[in-house]
Amino acid sequence: MSRKAVPAELTRVFERTYPFGWLGILADVPPSHDELVYARHDRGFALLSMRSPSVSRLYLQVPEGTDAEAWSDDEIWAELERRFETADGWRLERGPITQKSVTPMRSYVHEPMRHGRLFLAGDAAHIVPPTGAKGLNLAVGDVVTFARALTYRKDTGSAQLLDTYSEACLRRVWQAERFSYDMTTLLHRAPDATPFEDRLQLARLERLAGSRAAETDLAEAYTGFPFG
Repeated sequence: MSRKAVPAELTRVFERTYPFGWLGILADVPPSHDELVYARHDRGFALLSMRSPSVSRLYLQVPEGTDAEAWSDDEIWAELERRFETADGWRLERGPITQKSVTPMRSYVHEPMRHGRLFLAGDAAHIVPPTGAKGLNLAVGDVVTFARALTYRKDTGSAQLLDTYSEACLRRVWQAERFSYDMTTLLHRAPDATPFEDRLQLARLERLAGSRAAETDLAEAYTGFPFG
């Protein structure tokens, strides 16, 4: 990988591995809701999303190292229904599962994102847990920032934006890392969580549900950060 070309003495790596992963499935059934549905449950996190109008994408929090094949289709649907159960009678629609896999949860940042003529972008420089849905956005942001810097060099002859590429990208990266960490710790049940930590998690959710300022902060981070 190209980042290995950066001398170790010039590199700083920041990372965190979470003690759980996501068991993800694709199912041939229309999404049960037209919006993403995030669930925080005592048994763990769950997410309802969509691949297309006729294909659903769903996720379950599972212990780190889980084998997807150890879960039968009926077990997956039963656990999803348990975690998505609501008091208003809304129900999750079942369908044939066509794919299942487990995604590990990890945060990673490599600094700097530039060494000489080598510019790192996307997963070569940073990884976020998928809870905040920021991985692809960050990669696109890196490429846009790099393209603007190249254009500026071509038009003006100045390498100013190329020289500040790493700094500019990392400001956005760390905000996305912070948001992804917040979402992950807000919605997932840690296997070693204490009753105190569980109540703090609920207090954070209540704050989001009852504060316009907290809602605004979440919305701003969820919709993304400026490029450059």
